[in-house]
Amino acid sequence: MLLRTRIIIALTAALLVIAGIMLVQNFVSREQIQKAIVSEVSLGQDVIWRKILDSSHKQMEFYAYDSRPGMPSIWALRGKRSAIAAIEKKNPRLIERSIKKFFTGLYDKQIIDHIFIFEQNGEFVHNMSNDNVNAFDLPDISEETFKGKTFKNTIKGLGIINNELNSIVIFKIFSNGRPIGSILYGKKITPLIDSFVEGAQADFIALLKSNPLFTEKYISFEDFESNFKGNEGFIETNNRAFSLNENKLSLLNGEAIPIFFIRDITSAISEYNRIFLIAGFLILSALLLIGIIIVFILRAGFKPLYGAIDALKSLSNGNTNVDVTVSRNDEVGQIATAVKSFKEALINYGNIRSSTFKNRQEQEEKIINETLKLASLLPVEQRKELRQDVKAMKKLNKESISDDKNLFNTEENQTINFLTIAFSRISKEIKSLFRKQVQLTEAYQRFVPEQLLNSLEKKSILDVHLGDQVQKEMSVLFSDIRAFTNISEKLEPAENFKFVNDYLAGVVPSIRNHNGYVDKYIGDAIMALFTEKGSDAVKSAIDMLKKLEKLNKIRIKEKSPTISIGIGINTGSVMLGTLGVEDRLEGSVISDTVNVAARLEELTKFYKVPLLIGGETEKNLDDKSIARREIDYIEVKGKQNKISIFEVYEWESEEIIFKKNNLKILFAESLMLYREKNYKKCLNNLMRYKKELPGDKIADIYIERCHLEIN
Repeated sequence: MLLRTRIIIALTAALLVIAGIMLVQNFVSREQIQKAIVSEVSLGQDVIWRKILDSSHKQMEFYAYDSRPGMPSIWALRGKRSAIAAIEKKNPRLIERSIKKFFTGLYDKQIIDHIFIFEQNGEFVHNMSNDNVNAFDLPDISEETFKGKTFKNTIKGLGIINNELNSIVIFKIFSNGRPIGSILYGKKITPLIDSFVEGAQADFIALLKSNPLFTEKYISFEDFESNFKGNEGFIETNNRAFSLNENKLSLLNGEAIPIFFIRDITSAISEYNRIFLIAGFLILSALLLIGIIIVFILRAGFKPLYGAIDALKSLSNGNTNVDVTVSRNDEVGQIATAVKSFKEALINYGNIRSSTFKNRQEQEEKIINETLKLASLLPVEQRKELRQDVKAMKKLNKESISDDKNLFNTEENQTINFLTIAFSRISKEIKSLFRKQVQLTEAYQRFVPEQLLNSLEKKSILDVHLGDQVQKEMSVLFSDIRAFTNISEKLEPAENFKFVNDYLAGVVPSIRNHNGYVDKYIGDAIMALFTEKGSDAVKSAIDMLKKLEKLNKIRIKEKSPTISIGIGINTGSVMLGTLGVEDRLEGSVISDTVNVAARLEELTKFYKVPLLIGGETEKNLDDKSIARREIDYIEVKGKQNKISIFEVYEWESEEIIFKKNNLKILFAESLMLYREKNYKKCLNNLMRYKKELPGDKIADIYIERCHLEIN
């Protein structure tokens, strides 16, 4: 098929595709426009509805606290004939007499329809209404007011009175500053709905349990029920389109009532469809006109291409005796220029081809010689096979040389095949040696951690020498199994090793996962180093304790003794280096930081908590989510200056963490009182603390200390 025909077919296909895209776009855009219209209408409806409700509440709230500008509310008046006095006496006749005129005035102004009066405990006292309304309990409207759990003076919302939806305002009344009850203003919502329908030009539907509340100005309730299909935001019925704005109407008693605002948007959708059809027709007409113009241009421009095509055919056969004429400056002329340049390139190619062949032969000889030198890595039998391959390759290369002088003649060369075979033999031997080296390195890393080499700035274990050292800031972690001697006495030697290794297998990955490494195992104890962030050591310890809990659950099922550990962490400057003699080296750290970490681990036995950290480590904890608290300021054995020690309890259950966090301020205050030697007040605080968290061992220690100091 000719290119010209293909282009015409492509243009036709493009027009069809564009038409299809427009149909799809119409469908998608119609949905999007429909959603946009529904969203915009719904937003306006929500605003109007909120304004109407707010206006109703503000009117009622005004007459809860003010009668008219500058005058006090009827509920603020005092005296024997006041409404407050009548309510205190619970006399319906006095109440009617004191508030009848007030209620009638508000009813005539269409501000309220009901007044209900309740005692402070929520019991009904009296009501005023032009309807026959049954008495009810205040909790039916607002449980919040009945229980007295709110500090708000006014509660506003909606509720059901006499099976009718009402806008409600509830406020407390006082006598001599003492609350004596609550007043409920109720306004029937039907007039508010009529205002909404008029302002929003939309129907209102509320699906009450007793009977639905609805208007039918734009759509009948029957059409709504038969066409409602869930919260799709849209209804179509009788060739008309309606937006559907669904909300939840929350009553003061916690009940939620579905409500719907429905508006006719048929004209907006129809207008969009008309505009789209006009735009689509104009675009398709423009595309058709462009296609006709392109076809005429192609017909006029393709003739000169045929000469260039014939010239390329001759050049592709190696014939350079072709005349190429350039007579135009357009794209066709550029093609002719390119063909002419191609002809000149072919002539130059023929001139350098012979010299290239000679250079290639010289390079092949060099490659073969160097390959034979590399073959010395191979075993004897493989070296013999490789030399035989070289002889066979040279023989094949001589046979492939031809006397054909064709410009595009190719001569098959066997050098690459030979190199593939040679390097395949050599690479097998190199891979074998490399695997052995990797295995040896991995074996070394079991005894010499890679992190130690990195800290000493050594690339390989071969670079490590006795006395190598470096000063670094790092965190040191000590952990030890509690009562290990008692456990090990009950086990055989092999069981002892299995017990310790099972424990280490459970907790050591926590160290590696948080950028640390084990410096040494001391029986059942672990000494680990963390060279990056101080928080890494703390997070590792938290993970160790959580994994130990899981391990203990398994051991309980196996009826094996559970494991408890103590962990101490300290941060500071250490000297990291190699100790020992030339034929037996060990990497280790030396500093006061290490000693303090070991002492902190021992102190976990005294304070009866599994994880203690020093003050320097706590300063490095950027993560505020790690739950911890200061528990003492002591002089550690072997260290002159006192240090702050902190308990980390992030590993504990959520309930314990929550309680300790809530009691953290009380505990800190108790600690400060103890240090100020105010032991009695400290003891009182701690007894309050123990009521909330009776199992806290550290609180027990300070209670005992306070008793000793007081006595």
